[in-house]
Amino acid sequence: MAFLRPLFFAAALSSLVACGSSSNNTPQGTHYHYVASRVLVPTMTGDATKYGLDLDGDGNPDNALGNLLTALSTQGINAQTSIDEAVFDGNITLLTDFQTTDFTNAAASGLQVYLGDDAMPPACGSGEMVTCGSGATATCTGCQHDLQGTGSFGIDPSSPMDAALEGPIVGGTFKGGPGMLSLEISLGGAAATEVDLIGARAQGAGITATAIGDQSDDSTGLILGGAITETDLQTKVIPSIIPVIQGVLTTHCPGAVPGNCMCDATGNTVLGLFDTNHDCMVSAAEISNSSFGMTLLAPDVTIDGMPALSLGVKAFAVGATFTVAGEGSAQ
Repeated sequence: MAFLRPLFFAAALSSLVACGSSSNNTPQGTHYHYVASRVLVPTMTGDATKYGLDLDGDGNPDNALGNLLTALSTQGINAQTSIDEAVFDGNITLLTDFQTTDFTNAAASGLQVYLGDDAMPPACGSGEMVTCGSGATATCTGCQHDLQGTGSFGIDPSSPMDAALEGPIVGGTFKGGPGMLSLEISLGGAAATEVDLIGARAQGAGITATAIGDQSDDSTGLILGGAITETDLQTKVIPSIIPVIQGVLTTHCPGAVPGNCMCDATGNTVLGLFDTNHDCMVSAAEISNSSFGMTLLAPDVTIDGMPALSLGVKAFAVGATFTVAGEGSAQ
């Protein structure tokens, strides 16, 4: 997916490798291969719940970082546009292997996601680039030549190569995990960052031999959830948010100088949330220490005794060709 090679995300959103599943049922059947064609992050009220999964067993979906992204979206900071741009131009390439004996009911299926590269055809043609609008509801167009269902890919040498999230398919819905999941995230055009999620789970519907979900049907797709450790939050996630916020300030505070930020209403709102030293800029420390950040970035789940911040995203994928060393039959 640029938050998730940002939030899919990479990310993975998206983008997204599972390991250490606790299921006793080893996945069986044919391996089917896909590439993520879109990774959705929460931007509207209710999205965090829709894209969240129960990570701590209390019966409620967990998605604290999703709530933050929704709140930022109301202030004109659109993480979805960044993720779309990264997925469409190939900056985030999330490859999914799904193993099953049947797409309707199967006792033991498995989901594994790799970081991809070397797309053929390339995502963008010569001189082509993804074009995105601005604002909370902006969309992106262009490129995506590798996301037509017939692309071939390599697996990035840096990709985790861990065990799949394991679980059954019942009535066409797959539920796997818990385990670990690695997402690539990229916000605001920044370089993608890999974030490791603990206690990760997956839930998917509308999975076929050639696609995962249908973007026109909100009841389908693959929800990926997990928890971000405090270390990854402070060293990877928060720094990735800064260029997004700074992009908003560049647009809404033209000619800003310390003591005179010269912002419109949107710029003043963002600075009011984060700019504690009034220099018309926002730092990682200001995000962490602001009342806004302290409320929405506080650990909300405990996984294996470790406090962490929950995240959930939703992905759609199309067919792809790639080779996994040692894998059995694949389509």
